[in-house]
Amino acid sequence: APTRRSPPASRASMPRPMKTPLQIQFRDLMPLPSLEGEIRARVAKLEQFVPELMSCHVTVEAEGNRHHQGHRYVVRVDVRVPGEEIVTGEHHGQEDIELALHGAFDAMVRRLEDHVRRRRGHVKHHVPKPGDEPA
Repeated sequence: APTRRSPPASRASMPRPMKTPLQIQFRDLMPLPSLEGEIRARVAKLEQFVPELMSCHVTVEAEGNRHHQGHRYVVRVDVRVPGEEIVTGEHHGQEDIELALHGAFDAMVRRLEDHVRRRRGHVKHHVPKPGDEPA
Protein backbone atom coordinates (compact mmCIF):
# COMPACT_ATOMS: atom_id res chain seq x y z
CA ALA A 1 0.00 0.00 0.00
CA PRO A 2 1.31 3.48 -0.80
CA THR A 3 2.33 5.57 2.18
CA ARG A 4 0.43 8.76 2.76
CA ARG A 5 2.29 11.96 3.21
CA SER A 6 1.03 14.95 5.07
CA PRO A 7 0.38 17.94 2.86
CA PRO A 8 3.11 20.58 3.13
CA ALA A 9 2.46 23.27 5.71
CA SER A 10 1.33 26.56 4.29
CA ARG A 11 3.83 29.39 4.34
CA ALA A 12 1.59 31.36 6.71
CA SER A 13 1.81 28.67 9.38
CA MET A 14 5.56 28.13 9.06
CA PRO A 15 7.74 30.25 11.34
CA ARG A 16 9.74 32.82 9.42
CA PRO A 17 13.45 32.87 10.08
CA MET A 18 14.78 36.05 11.66
CA LYS A 19 16.64 38.35 9.30
CA THR A 20 19.56 38.38 11.72
CA PRO A 21 20.28 35.28 13.81
CA LEU A 22 19.60 35.18 17.51
CA GLN A 23 22.65 36.12 19.55
CA ILE A 24 22.98 34.74 23.06
CA GLN A 25 25.88 35.97 25.15
CA PHE A 26 26.89 34.57 28.54
CA ARG A 27 29.15 36.74 30.71
CA ASP A 28 31.01 35.38 33.73
CA LEU A 29 29.24 32.01 33.56
CA MET A 30 29.40 28.91 31.41
CA PRO A 31 26.79 28.66 28.63
CA LEU A 32 23.87 26.59 29.86
CA PRO A 33 22.24 24.46 27.11
CA SER A 34 18.93 24.27 29.01
CA LEU A 35 18.86 28.05 29.35
CA GLU A 36 19.72 28.47 25.66
CA GLY A 37 16.75 26.27 24.80
CA GLU A 38 14.46 28.36 27.00
CA ILE A 39 15.73 31.57 25.38
CA ARG A 40 15.18 30.16 21.87
CA ALA A 41 11.62 29.11 22.79
CA ARG A 42 10.82 32.55 24.19
CA VAL A 43 12.26 34.30 21.11
CA ALA A 44 10.15 32.03 18.88
CA LYS A 45 7.06 33.25 20.78
CA LEU A 46 8.16 36.86 20.23
CA GLU A 47 8.50 36.15 16.50
CA GLN A 48 4.94 34.78 16.39
CA PHE A 49 3.69 37.93 18.11
CA VAL A 50 5.74 40.35 15.96
CA PRO A 51 6.56 38.70 12.61
CA GLU A 52 8.72 41.61 11.43
CA LEU A 53 11.28 40.92 14.19
CA MET A 54 14.67 41.48 12.58
CA SER A 55 17.12 40.52 15.32
CA CYS A 56 17.41 39.62 18.97
CA HIS A 57 20.40 39.80 21.32
CA VAL A 58 20.12 38.25 24.79
CA THR A 59 22.82 38.82 27.40
CA VAL A 60 22.93 36.66 30.54
CA GLU A 61 25.42 37.77 33.16
CA ALA A 62 26.45 36.53 36.59
CA GLU A 63 27.54 39.25 38.99
CA GLY A 64 29.02 38.95 42.45
CA ASN A 65 31.17 36.51 44.33
CA ARG A 66 29.29 33.25 44.73
CA HIS A 67 31.42 32.14 47.68
CA HIS A 68 29.98 34.81 49.95
CA GLN A 69 26.48 35.71 48.78
CA GLY A 70 25.81 33.76 45.59
CA HIS A 71 25.50 35.13 42.09
CA ARG A 72 23.17 37.88 41.14
CA TYR A 73 22.00 37.19 37.58
CA VAL A 74 21.25 39.92 35.08
CA VAL A 75 19.38 39.37 31.79
CA ARG A 76 18.97 41.96 29.05
CA VAL A 77 17.02 41.51 25.79
CA ASP A 78 17.54 43.80 22.78
CA VAL A 79 15.23 43.44 19.78
CA ARG A 80 15.20 45.18 16.40
CA VAL A 81 12.06 45.75 14.40
CA PRO A 82 11.89 47.95 11.28
CA GLY A 83 12.69 51.50 12.32
CA GLU A 84 13.16 50.84 16.03
CA GLU A 85 15.35 49.12 18.61
CA ILE A 86 13.53 47.93 21.70
CA VAL A 87 15.51 47.23 24.88
CA THR A 88 14.23 45.71 28.11
CA GLY A 89 16.90 47.13 30.35
CA GLU A 90 18.42 44.84 32.94
CA HIS A 91 16.36 42.34 34.92
CA HIS A 92 17.89 40.91 38.06
CA GLY A 93 17.36 37.62 39.85
CA GLN A 94 19.15 37.07 43.16
CA GLU A 95 20.52 33.53 42.81
CA ASP A 96 17.66 32.67 40.41
CA ILE A 97 18.60 32.91 36.75
CA GLU A 98 15.11 31.78 35.65
CA LEU A 99 13.52 34.70 37.51
CA ALA A 100 15.77 37.18 35.71
CA LEU A 101 15.07 35.50 32.35
CA HIS A 102 11.29 35.55 32.85
CA GLY A 103 11.36 39.18 33.99
CA ALA A 104 13.33 40.27 30.93
CA PHE A 105 11.12 38.45 28.43
CA ASP A 106 7.90 39.54 30.17
CA ALA A 107 9.12 43.14 29.90
CA MET A 108 9.92 42.60 26.21
CA VAL A 109 6.41 41.28 25.55
CA ARG A 110 4.94 44.44 27.13
CA ARG A 111 7.23 46.67 25.05
CA LEU A 112 6.37 44.81 21.85
CA GLU A 113 2.65 45.11 22.69
CA ASP A 114 3.16 48.88 22.98
CA HIS A 115 5.05 48.86 19.66
CA VAL A 116 2.21 46.99 17.92
CA ARG A 117 -0.40 49.38 19.39
CA ARG A 118 1.56 52.42 18.21
CA ARG A 119 2.00 50.90 14.75
CA ARG A 120 -1.73 50.26 14.50
CA GLY A 121 -2.61 53.67 15.91
CA HIS A 122 -4.19 52.18 19.05
CA VAL A 123 -2.40 54.34 21.58
CA LYS A 124 -3.96 54.82 24.99
CA HIS A 125 -5.21 58.35 25.52
CA HIS A 126 -5.71 59.55 29.06
CA VAL A 127 -9.07 61.16 29.64
CA PRO A 128 -8.74 64.31 31.77
CA LYS A 129 -10.62 64.26 35.04
CA PRO A 130 -13.29 66.92 35.60
CA GLY A 131 -11.58 70.04 36.88
CA ASP A 132 -8.23 69.23 35.28
CA GLU A 133 -7.02 71.93 32.95
CA PRO A 134 -4.55 71.36 30.13
CA ALA A 135 -1.08 72.61 30.97
